[in-house]
Amino acid sequence: MTEEAETDMEEKHMKKATFAGGCFWCMQLPLGEVEGVRSAVAGYAGGTTKNPTYEQVSSGRTGHLEAVQVTYDPETVSYETLLDVFWRQIDPTDDAGQFADIGSQYRTAVFFHDDEQERMAEASKKALDDSGKFAKPVATLILPYTTFYPAEEYHQNYATKKPREYGRYKKYSGREAFIRKTWQAKETVILYSTPRCHTCREIKEYLREKNIAFEEIDISADEGARDLLVEKTGYIGSPVIRIGDEFVFGFDREKMEWLLQKGRQQDHGIFLTKHP
Repeated sequence: MTEEAETDMEEKHMKKATFAGGCFWCMQLPLGEVEGVRSAVAGYAGGTTKNPTYEQVSSGRTGHLEAVQVTYDPETVSYETLLDVFWRQIDPTDDAGQFADIGSQYRTAVFFHDDEQERMAEASKKALDDSGKFAKPVATLILPYTTFYPAEEYHQNYATKKPREYGRYKKYSGREAFIRKTWQAKETVILYSTPRCHTCREIKEYLREKNIAFEEIDISADEGARDLLVEKTGYIGSPVIRIGDEFVFGFDREKMEWLLQKGRQQDHGIFLTKHP
């Protein structure tokens, strides 16, 4: 088989997913960094105007939404994972735009390309709505894919081309703080210790050197904490470190670093697929 034929077969294996999450600068980077994503293109989706310009879309009269179209390898990354990344970058309860950007072109939507994507998108939206994470209902639209036009070249990979401008925009638009407030609780670190535990002191020194905030609980004095450890792990002793929903026994530096890195990547919409 020729190299060209192999490339054609590989391309046919790829799938597409299209998401509108407000300003496409802030969606292209996290979606594009997911392992298994071949490309993430900023553009305009869902409207009727052919080959629209940024100025036309910005008028709110084209029916298009700012969007990102992803080409991905379904054997490496699932559509459910892409949906999870999408939800973690937006305020899904805002039906008027996103953060500082108000207007129909900034509404959020999942454009499904087939029946399976529609089913998964609806299920994912319902699960988020039922989770109780948000006080208001999820307003993101689930729509059939119709059209997508790539945006102008100066919009592509804006976060990479102009990182300072992108950073300021993401911060002052309110998106960065919203993501941190909504999702960063997964990085909570708790150290279950005892007063004479030498390893506990080593772990505290390690966490402080890494500038990682943590809460320390003395299980010799806190009966509730002891009961929780037994209930969750079947183990009683120290040290035990809880990172998010996972427990680490002893000073397992490699596992701690992996869990902390995993939490940071999830906050940015990036998912590890396996333990190193």
